[in-house]
Amino acid sequence: MISRLDRYVARTFLSSWLVSAVFFIGLFGVLKFFGNLGNLIERGLGDDMLGNLGLYYLYQLPTIVITVAPFVMLMAALFTVTRLQRHNEFMAMLLTGRSSRRVVGPIVVLSVVFIAGLIWVQEVAAPATAVAKLELEANLNSSDGALVLDEVKALDSDGRLFVATGYHVEEERIERLYVSYADGVGRQINIEGTDAIHDADAGGWRVRDGVSEVHNPDEREPEAEDVAFVPTDLQPEDLLVGYLQEFELSYQEILERAERYPNKNMYRLRKHYHFTYPLSIFLLVLLGLPFVLRTQSSSRWMGPAISFGICVVFMLVDVNLRMLGRDGVISPVLAAWLPVVVAGSLAFVLMDAVES
Repeated sequence: MISRLDRYVARTFLSSWLVSAVFFIGLFGVLKFFGNLGNLIERGLGDDMLGNLGLYYLYQLPTIVITVAPFVMLMAALFTVTRLQRHNEFMAMLLTGRSSRRVVGPIVVLSVVFIAGLIWVQEVAAPATAVAKLELEANLNSSDGALVLDEVKALDSDGRLFVATGYHVEEERIERLYVSYADGVGRQINIEGTDAIHDADAGGWRVRDGVSEVHNPDEREPEAEDVAFVPTDLQPEDLLVGYLQEFELSYQEILERAERYPNKNMYRLRKHYHFTYPLSIFLLVLLGLPFVLRTQSSSRWMGPAISFGICVVFMLVDVNLRMLGRDGVISPVLAAWLPVVVAGSLAFVLMDAVES
């Protein structure tokens, strides 16, 4: 049953969460704005400058929310406990016979609710606004509003590198295509062509003025020959996906590409990281709370400082492990789940020791 103390702690947490969200989202938005200010001024924002600028950053809001979510959730929990301790309210709640873990119960429950909302943002809002953001940029950059991606890099299932310069999304046409790979006998093969059009029936891309250069290890000069068709399972939608950021794909899109390209570490990693990222945020809250619950009043800010430091260290370790997973140095599954397992085990031990 929800008691009056539970409602009071929940209100305190909600107000702390709101302050943390405004601070971190605003800070990240300001940094992103000034980082892109030169590009925005250079390409222009049309007649309705303020409206287009607001719409541009509205489309970026889901990605910003996902990025700052670990800091928002952790700091909201820490601020809540700190506020209760500062006014001796936390001690008064303990005197009613409640344990420390029971007092922070509403924080844990609301954290689960907010994590569920984050999953919705990650699964629905971010993928939907990603394409809308690109389309808005296209409307601002060109008179006809056609969506043209400057440069896209993608790998097909055979590991061949495709670099598409000037990819027209609606026409499924590439202004300039470059393909590079090594064959089974150690030769380096580079293919260049213009006006590449995808031919679904033939299973590849037809190019104009295509030239293939074959570099043999024993020869100085490469062998050159004309090429009109590049066979590959790389689809036009794969080029658009390759242009999107990590959290701008839905889980269904990640699954489809993980099945199509089973040997690509990037999609194997994303398939698991789509689950472990929200879970890691919840575990960060559980990992940070024990440090403020055990902090004495004389060193009230020591606990939040340690907890925030743990959050930063956790994110750095997480990023580096994902890089190792993408590069194939370690298993992508291990790269996605190792931080969660370690953080979860440590959080369980620390929360269990709070009452001792």
